[in-house]
Amino acid sequence: MISGVPMGRGGQAADVTEAVGFVCLAGICAVVGFALVMNSAGAAASHALFAIDDTVNPNRASPANLARLPRIGPARARAIVSYRDRFSGRTGQRHAFHCAEDLREVTGIGPATIDAVRPWLSFDSHPAEQSDSDGWPP
Repeated sequence: MISGVPMGRGGQAADVTEAVGFVCLAGICAVVGFALVMNSAGAAASHALFAIDDTVNPNRASPANLARLPRIGPARARAIVSYRDRFSGRTGQRHAFHCAEDLREVTGIGPATIDAVRPWLSFDSHPAEQSDSDGWPP
């Protein structure tokens, strides 16, 4: 016993080793906990990639801009562009999407995704009046 504190079976060296191990374990737990908190905050912030007034028109947006939308990501963005291109080629119409619900035609997009992206979408009010300078190829 040192200073009234009983020692473990291995003596003072074992007690020091045990204390160091405990401190290291506590430090690892703190780092992992911090990483989990930061990961959760990062996931929430990843959906806040737009300013309040930013909207995306799925008829003209690039895959990169579409991928920034909540629940879309790169694969669904490519699917939107692919559908848009097929629709335009098949129908001869320039705009595949007139409202958020039209996105249901894209494979992999359902009601939950539409609800998540709805605030960030904009559509041409009068597609026939749209000029060729809007960034979408004629």
